[in-house]
Amino acid sequence: MDKSPGSYRVIDFKDYIAQTDSLRAALPDTAVINTGQVEGLHYRLFRQSEEPEDVVVIYHGGGVSGDAGYDVIARQLCAEGPVAACLVDIRGHGFSTGERGTVARPDRIWQDVDLLLAEMRRLFPNARRHLLGHSSGAGMLLNFLTRFPFTERADSLILLAPELGPFSATAKKTSAPFARVRQWPFVVNALSGGRLMGQSQGVSLLFPAAVPEPPAGLVRHYSVNMANALTPRHPGKQLAALPITTLILAAAEDEIICCRALGELVARSGNARLAFQTIDRASHLGCVFVAYRFIHDFVTGCKARR
Repeated sequence: MDKSPGSYRVIDFKDYIAQTDSLRAALPDTAVINTGQVEGLHYRLFRQSEEPEDVVVIYHGGGVSGDAGYDVIARQLCAEGPVAACLVDIRGHGFSTGERGTVARPDRIWQDVDLLLAEMRRLFPNARRHLLGHSSGAGMLLNFLTRFPFTERADSLILLAPELGPFSATAKKTSAPFARVRQWPFVVNALSGGRLMGQSQGVSLLFPAAVPEPPAGLVRHYSVNMANALTPRHPGKQLAALPITTLILAAAEDEIICCRALGELVARSGNARLAFQTIDRASHLGCVFVAYRFIHDFVTGCKARR
């Protein structure tokens, strides 16, 4: 294999930013947008109906926030109707409170998902509630549903181009790494049962210098605690244990995740609740702009599956 720098595939942030700007200008501005806060968590709610039948709570990928183009998929879902979309900034990201890139303990991030689901139930008591995670946001939701004693039950889960971490063996060997990991703080943290080095820097996110700093900011470093919140420890077993109907969407041209390996991981789980589909001609970031029809069909079909 050619291992020269030019042979590695890299995430195309420049194209993603250009697509975001183009789609924002082209999409009809018909959704009602409200912002809210619950216990320091910032969210934006997009809807075209006072009483949507479905609400999709969307979690962003690593180092960014709901501002990073996710408003496009929120508008697309609303336009398909009758669906509302809620963009959440994970604690320590974007406009949510908390020190950037860290958290007191991993399960605080999962507890926040419970809080947001409760908030959506308060706002829309008759709507079905769905969780959608992109990239490492998908890994976080897998942890929430399999490692946290949640009290708010979602009707379904969507994992979009899921980054399930090093234990999933789904990373492409021909991709340039987006993250650089310091191994020893994680080892010490694990050996101490999570008591030591949780706040130590564990991961550096390698955003290219050309990526502009958005108003909500970028998070360039994760503590061990934050990385553990987002990264599944036993992804195969956790997929097998998922308790709700789940759609896993792979991007056919994903620069960092191998679709075949991801599909095999899902198949090995043996979980009949999981469905796996591939989005053709979609990249790791670009899939955010073309996934809405898959997602809309899936969430609106949940009524029939109840």
